[in-house]
Amino acid sequence: MRIFKNVKYQPIAIALLSLIVFVIIILQYTEFNQEKKEQDVRGVLLETLILKKSQIEKSLYSRIYYTKGIAAYISINPNISNDSFYKLADELINKDSVINSMAISKDCIINAIYPLKGHESAIGLNLLAHPMRKQIVEKTIQTKNTFVAGPVELIEGGIAFISYTPIFNKMGNGLSKFWGVTDIVILKDKLFNEINFTSEDKNYRYALKGIDGTGINGESFFGDEKIYDQNPVTVDVLLPTGNWTLAGVPLNGWVNYGSQTETITILLYISAFIISLLIWLLSRAILKIRAHEKELKALFGGMSEIIIELDRKGKYVKIAPTNEELLILPSKQLLGKTLHEIFSKEVADYFLNGIEKCLKTKEMVVLDYPLNLNGEDYWFQARITYLSEESVLYVAHDNTPQKRAEEKLKESEKKLKETNATKDKLFSIIAHDLRTPFQPLISFSEYLNEEYSKLSEDEIKFFTMEINNAAKNVFVLLENLLEWSRMQSGRIEFNPAEINLLEKSDEVIKIIEGTAKQKNISINNNIKENVFVAADSQMLRLILHNLLANAVKFTPNGGRIDLSEYEYEDYVEVAVSDNGVGISEQRLKLMFVTNHTISTKGTNDEKGSGLGLILCKEFVEKQGGAIRIESTEGKGSTFYFTVPKIKR
Repeated sequence: MRIFKNVKYQPIAIALLSLIVFVIIILQYTEFNQEKKEQDVRGVLLETLILKKSQIEKSLYSRIYYTKGIAAYISINPNISNDSFYKLADELINKDSVINSMAISKDCIINAIYPLKGHESAIGLNLLAHPMRKQIVEKTIQTKNTFVAGPVELIEGGIAFISYTPIFNKMGNGLSKFWGVTDIVILKDKLFNEINFTSEDKNYRYALKGIDGTGINGESFFGDEKIYDQNPVTVDVLLPTGNWTLAGVPLNGWVNYGSQTETITILLYISAFIISLLIWLLSRAILKIRAHEKELKALFGGMSEIIIELDRKGKYVKIAPTNEELLILPSKQLLGKTLHEIFSKEVADYFLNGIEKCLKTKEMVVLDYPLNLNGEDYWFQARITYLSEESVLYVAHDNTPQKRAEEKLKESEKKLKETNATKDKLFSIIAHDLRTPFQPLISFSEYLNEEYSKLSEDEIKFFTMEINNAAKNVFVLLENLLEWSRMQSGRIEFNPAEINLLEKSDEVIKIIEGTAKQKNISINNNIKENVFVAADSQMLRLILHNLLANAVKFTPNGGRIDLSEYEYEDYVEVAVSDNGVGISEQRLKLMFVTNHTISTKGTNDEKGSGLGLILCKEFVEKQGGAIRIESTEGKGSTFYFTVPKIKR
């Protein structure tokens, strides 16, 4: 054994040992030729199956990523409208003939499907109440993973796979809330035709089994099921959850392979000798390389960065054994693949632009980018340096702590500004707007008390009316201030219910009518009967009250106010119109800005804080709606707000 310990003689020992091994292998080869030949055929078939598997997975996942993209978008945009979804879906799948449709289902009820034409009947379908979809959707929600169901037969004809992806809204602190699911219908035949996958070619026959990702224990759905009884070669086609089992056998079955000829055996012995000689030469070189390898491994092992060589097309050429935990996939799965195969187009293009810039200028390029690894968000900073005309060196390190510190600082700064704005607004109201209505209240009441016996009945009536108006102004201001304070502190409750819009608006008009009659203003309620909305009763009352009171305030004597509604598929738009003084273009921009509230006297010098419109905006948005203004100075204004519609 000393010869193996002596580095000088190790190449000779390795070469001799290799020659002995080759001779034994050749002897075994002649004895087990039948098995070897069959193994060769199986090996080639396995490579073919692996290629087919990768083609199927690539073609399938390229569509599944659409649902993951939609899920990621909705997780940060939970109030996505159907129109926004249709535009997003149109950009993703408009030209993809393999995809039959894409849908989103909030709370597992289909609320939007693209294309809508031909799929109208699916809108409103409760997936959890559907006998064929319930179990799959529940499994998707429980595992929080994408699930590929089918193939299933479509009502409109054809067979397809359905990929379900759950959607969870990020709530902060690592928490999430279930939003619903998004699904995409992938036509089976078009998917397989795209990669030229058939049940038979000139060499082999193929079959697939594992409906709903049940693998080898599932049912067959492609090719001849008998193939699985013919000692096939199999590979698993990996799905987000579960797998399919792809099997193949030679076109003519397994044949009896003859023994190796004597000529080939002799050639094998000669080859064994030559290879042993080459091994001796290579071993000498390898021993020298190993010494340098140990030094490099020690160096790389102490590094926290990831070091990658990429070519100009973004293909992974080499990956240094440094910090594999920061790689998006294990290095073995990355080598040979391009950035576009690993990342989304947007991210891959971002990296490729940096590579192209580096190759063009031959100068270092620095990139900052976010990346999700194992469900956690990271920030990286990468330095791309020039290696050759065809490749660059990509060195990246984890920059997450610094980025998170910056984000926390920005968030703290934003919250501080909002707090200061809220505080300033509160002080402003207390110091000015709350004080102002009390001045006429105090002065008129003092005067009435001191001069009561000297005043006529009309004068007494005038002063009591002024006191009453001042008290009402104080009450409205205090009510708005209280609601605003509750909203700012997050203590206000939102309790949506089914509300008859006509009845609610009539209720508010009765409250406002007295003030309107004092200015001889007519209020016309044009809202139709049997229009129902989903809203918080108190919030809706306050919105209508503030908008109508605002219209009365800025409408001159003898004016007109109209209350109307416009029905859409999912919401109702309410309009409060007046023929009052209108609003200037400059003031329109600041109407709903908290720290720029504008208090303007009404046509009869009515006072206000400007807080009512801020409350309207916050209450409308709290209920999932939006508010806007159309106004022409000198001609009047129309305030529009939307509220979810209840279909009947």
